[in-house]
Amino acid sequence: MIESLQLPFVIGMVAVLMIMRVPVGVSLLLAGATGFAFIRGATITFDTIGGRLFDIGSGYALSAVPLFLLMGHVAAKAGITQDIYRATRAWLGHLKGSVVIATTVAAVAFAACSGSTTSSTAVFGRVAIPEMLRLKVNRKLAAGCVATVGTLAGMIPPSINLIVYGIIARESVPKLLIAGIVPGLLTAFAYLVMIYIRVSRNPEMAPALPKAGIEERLQSLKGVWSFLTLGGVVIGGIYAGIITPTEAGAIGAVGSFLIALLRNRLSFSVLKEVFLDTAQTTSVIFIILVGALIFSSYLAVSGASGAVSEYIVGLDMSMMGIVCIYVLLLLVLGCMVDPVSVMFLTVPIFVPPLIELGAHPIWLAIVVVKTLEIGLITPPVGLNAFVLKGVAPSFSLREIFGGIWWFLQVEVITLIMILFIPTIATFLPELAYAK
Repeated sequence: MIESLQLPFVIGMVAVLMIMRVPVGVSLLLAGATGFAFIRGATITFDTIGGRLFDIGSGYALSAVPLFLLMGHVAAKAGITQDIYRATRAWLGHLKGSVVIATTVAAVAFAACSGSTTSSTAVFGRVAIPEMLRLKVNRKLAAGCVATVGTLAGMIPPSINLIVYGIIARESVPKLLIAGIVPGLLTAFAYLVMIYIRVSRNPEMAPALPKAGIEERLQSLKGVWSFLTLGGVVIGGIYAGIITPTEAGAIGAVGSFLIALLRNRLSFSVLKEVFLDTAQTTSVIFIILVGALIFSSYLAVSGASGAVSEYIVGLDMSMMGIVCIYVLLLLVLGCMVDPVSVMFLTVPIFVPPLIELGAHPIWLAIVVVKTLEIGLITPPVGLNAFVLKGVAPSFSLREIFGGIWWFLQVEVITLIMILFIPTIATFLPELAYAK
């Protein structure tokens, strides 16, 4: 009787703790440890927790996470974001959509220097929102753009989400990072088309700027060399197979420090802030990793993971039908829980049987990460909306989610394209690693 109630009790415990606003990682850790102790005893449970902590703290692949986060934080402090934004505005500001289009293109460029969606959203909330409001851009369009384009950092390398997925699913992290390039650029292009069409129908939503002169355009390019160098070394090095993601993170972090130093923006206060921000973000991610690992370990020893996997394989459904069900589950969970937690909870259960049924592992990874991107901007939670609210408090959540709606439709269309045209995700990795 107790064994039959054990799994519902543990899952209910997670739900209650999260309702009480206990951090996700801590909720999963407490519930998972409790369930694990029911089956294996307290001593083995504590040994398991200690082992997981050591694995995460000493894992070579995971060291890429704080390095890429550090690179992004330093790049923002070095003024790279402002340089990219200034250049895109000078070259694209006269188009229909003006600074909204410029913000989207700048977000693509900055994504190559930062693998964090929340960091990207926060940076553009501070840089682009004041400028868009000054230029009389529709408030909902401005908020929707900034809240959504931040998700591009979750797909375009160096993506933290793709790195974590690779570790969980034991897939090649370099291949996953390369696979994210085309879907990320496709999403950005779809945003641009949607913005252009909307503003063409209602030009008052984003008034065009006067066309910048050739001198102003060329001047704006002076600050872009740093981004081109940094992004080119990181992405190009991984694509060429010259450096690993961890080495790319280390090179990128050192490069961003050198750029900040050359620009005289590397004061003691800046160093303190970037290291503190990196440590805080890394700590949150790693706490979630530990909690999710313990919870998934409980699901494994309880037999729940194996039972679900066997059930999936035995379903009288096509592989694509099961993938669509998985996508719907990810959308629901992604609205309420951060992507890292969702991946740790679902990938070990769903991905192996789907690959056994014929799913391409790289394509499946991109589908999962893309779906979780959508969760970041989907109500009722939509983490990116709350991040933007934090850096731009003059916006109401109603305005932010109202602006996100159009971008959300684009995201869904792009996801459908990736689902039914797997080549979008697999083309570059196969090209890069062709024998």
